[in-house]
Amino acid sequence: MSAPGMALLSVAETRDGVWSVNERGPSRVAVAYFPSKFGAVKHALRVARAKPRCRIAILERNGHVRLAREYDQGPAPESVETP
Repeated sequence: MSAPGMALLSVAETRDGVWSVNERGPSRVAVAYFPSKFGAVKHALRVARAKPRCRIAILERNGHVRLAREYDQGPAPESVETP
């Protein structure tokens, strides 16, 4: 199970063959649709890498988790020095 405050992205095929990416987080809920599994997974990876902590789950048609991976980018820097 994912930790509180961690975004969860689930990639699943709908009944009509379209792939969906569902994002659930502490402050955001979003859904995106793609014609291919590759496009959906690619989108999920981009979103996961943009967040501090995120979990991606690839779901089978019956709802079981086929593959899951957590991404942890570490803490965001407090301040950035510019020369």
